[in-house]
Amino acid sequence: MKTMRFFWMLGIVSLSISAFGQTSRAYLLQEADDYFKAGRYWDAFFRYRECAKLPEFQSESKVSDQVTNSSHAMYLSQKFKDYNAMRKYEPAKTNLIELISMNPDDPNKGELPKITLAQGAELQRLAWRQNTPKATADMLKRAIMFYHQAIREGLMDDGIAMTIRQCEASIKDTGVTDNGPILATQPVQNSTTVPAQSVVPVANPRKPSTVPPTVIILPGEQPAPTPKQN
Repeated sequence: MKTMRFFWMLGIVSLSISAFGQTSRAYLLQEADDYFKAGRYWDAFFRYRECAKLPEFQSESKVSDQVTNSSHAMYLSQKFKDYNAMRKYEPAKTNLIELISMNPDDPNKGELPKITLAQGAELQRLAWRQNTPKATADMLKRAIMFYHQAIREGLMDDGIAMTIRQCEASIKDTGVTDNGPILATQPVQNSTTVPAQSVVPVANPRKPSTVPPTVIILPGEQPAPTPKQN
């Protein structure tokens, strides 16, 4: 009788230890998910890879998929940061949009409307360096397109409406009345609604500064020749 009770108690202890081990291992997967959601892709990668080696997770495709996703997310995050630091806005945005599609909670998602705003501001500054009033008006129209896109992406700033009105007034100043198509339209990115935390300052294009602005050529743009001085 005592022997049977001993084996019965031993079985209960074994089941408890097994259940505890499974609970602990399930926590590893949850921890990996939390790392990924927080944008800690390096930590997520190694935690998912650790989970993939455990027997209970080897049949779950999610774990092996997330090993790959974490690695790719690390790549996208670094490329976005590198391009953004170099003010190469279009490739920075492309990488960020793909990253957000993988992880809607990525901590960099608030940068998306700010990049779009910066693209519009750059075109607004470059507009007055064009050789003809028509080219200036076209570039200002493109800047307005970016500003409206930034609003669709979640830009929250009262000054953006004033900036758009500045561009519209500047177009009138060029004397161009042709409402035909813009010379080179900018493809509209897929909209992702995210809050913008800060706004890139925009210079008033109606009063060009005497100091030559820093010119950043966006991908697909050709630098306009500088007019010769008399």
